[in-house]
Amino acid sequence: MFRFMRILVTLIFCILLLYLFPSIVLSEVIVPDMIVLNGKEIMLSAETKGKLFAKGGEVVEFFVDGKSIGKRLSGGDGFAFKQFIPQKSGLHQITVKSGKDKGNGLLLSLKRGERMVFIDVGGSLFEGLFSKKPKTGSQKIIKKISSRFPIVFLQTELLSIKAIKAWLKENGFTDLPVIPWRQGMIFDEIKEKGLKIKAIIGSQSVIESAKAYNKPKSFSFEEVEDAEEVKDWEEIGKKLK
Repeated sequence: MFRFMRILVTLIFCILLLYLFPSIVLSEVIVPDMIVLNGKEIMLSAETKGKLFAKGGEVVEFFVDGKSIGKRLSGGDGFAFKQFIPQKSGLHQITVKSGKDKGNGLLLSLKRGERMVFIDVGGSLFEGLFSKKPKTGSQKIIKKISSRFPIVFLQTELLSIKAIKAWLKENGFTDLPVIPWRQGMIFDEIKEKGLKIKAIIGSQSVIESAKAYNKPKSFSFEEVEDAEEVKDWEEIGKKLK
């Protein structure tokens, strides 16, 4: 019964957040954020979309940190792909242009064995269940932590990545990758790449989905098994030095 009530509350929370956030017109070029290994060939992707349907047969040009790496033609499903080998660790800006339209994404390039911090947006950044306001001090502490460890925001609920990015930007958060959680599949993917988890901040479901990986530090703003309960982001900042 307790688990059912938690699921019900989470569902209501997600529906209300969708209601509270203003609708955002979909970009015609969508570029997903990525976590990759430095020096390994990857496939950048972009989706060209109209207001209702995919736009196939579009010429798109890929840019990394402002430098063009070539053009490709989008397929009938609207997707275009381009090979790329990141040569430097850290964050890279990916821009894809199609005619007058363009989209941006972030590429986080890491060395094998690096430890990352994952932040569950829905489970750790909102001030309250029905609030659009960020938790006090979260922007400042996350910026400090990002100077020591790579950080990735997790999309865990019904809010789209586009809506999450708009909210993060509107509230002054550092520009960092936003990656779908997908019930913990993200952790399987980074394990395959030889990357590690330094810490996870978020809800019970996110923390539980990662507890099998290197026993990372876990923090939550509610009582969660196998996690340290914290009262504010200042406390998290002190514990992640």
